[in-house]
Amino acid sequence: MLKLSQLKRVSPLLCLAVMLLVMNPAVSAQEKKPDLAKKYAVIVGDYEFDMTEAGMGVMIVNFYIEDGAFWSLPESSTEATKMEPVEGKEFEFTVNDPNDGSTYEIKFVKDKSGKYTECHVKNETMGFDLVGTKLKKSP
Repeated sequence: MLKLSQLKRVSPLLCLAVMLLVMNPAVSAQEKKPDLAKKYAVIVGDYEFDMTEAGMGVMIVNFYIEDGAFWSLPESSTEATKMEPVEGKEFEFTVNDPNDGSTYEIKFVKDKSGKYTECHVKNETMGFDLVGTKLKKSP
C-alpha cells in the first residue's frame, strides 16, 4: 500500500500518463482523417466531356464531397460513384466498374495558368481515353 507522501508524487505523473493515453487517439484520428472539402476544393465541380465522336453526345459529370468521400455523378445517372484516391498521387483516383471489372483512371490536370481545369479519364480495357473541361460557376 502506498503512503500519502508517495501518492502525492505519483499522482501528477499518473494524471499526465492518463491524459496522454486519452488524448493520443484523438490526435491520431484527426491526422488520419483530412478535411476533404479543403483538400479537393480546387477540383470539385462540374466537368463537360464531349463524347460526340463515340455517338454519345456531351456528358456533364459532377465531382463532389459527401460523407467523407470524393464522388462522381454523371448528369444522366442517379447513382454516384465513389472515387478511390491513388496513394502518393495528388488528385488521381481509380474507379472499378462493377459490371465488367475494368478500372477507370481519373486524373485532374492543371492548365497553363496553374488552375485545375481538366479531368482525364482513361480505361485501357475499354479503349477509353477522354478529357473533360471544368465548367465555370455562374455568378
